[in-house]
Amino acid sequence: MLTAPYNKSYVVKALHTLSAYADRAEAALELALCHGALIMVVRRAKRGCRAEVRPNDIAIHLAEVVLEEQRLRIDWLETDVAIFLAEAATRHALHADEFAPGVVLTVNASARVLAMKLHLLRAPLPPDSTDAQDAEFLLGKISVSSPAQVTHIYARAFPDSPLSDTAHRMIERVFRARFAAKLS
Repeated sequence: MLTAPYNKSYVVKALHTLSAYADRAEAALELALCHGALIMVVRRAKRGCRAEVRPNDIAIHLAEVVLEEQRLRIDWLETDVAIFLAEAATRHALHADEFAPGVVLTVNASARVLAMKLHLLRAPLPPDSTDAQDAEFLLGKISVSSPAQVTHIYARAFPDSPLSDTAHRMIERVFRARFAAKLS
């Protein structure tokens, strides 16, 4: 099946719309290009309050609304926005707050994004969120050699909040798999 080629003007329009919807929902969406994949992080806060990391199900819903409204390709975030981010970063023309206040763009923020995703594992996640899958993906890709290094990354971002048992189990499982892959 042929797909429409990447069109920067459509991506810019879609990101402005997504930003407006996110702002109305009192959410700030970070679209982070990490290890070649676009990962969404959500912070929710009422005006004047400290932002809190939240599950990304709201971002997924808002992206689907924009997709339907503007008749975008189903994978517009994973492809078109990722291409937009990669091109802007390559040209040193990425403006993180170009689509603020509802959308912030980042590249190669893997450690910080991983810490936020692990933080979300303290409570059950909504069925529509991809936060656990994102955390597992980043754990498989991030350049650290031990679970202790991941714990250190997390502690820098959330010094007053210990890793959950769920996060510990995920980290151990991913590192066991990495070790087994090296042996084979």
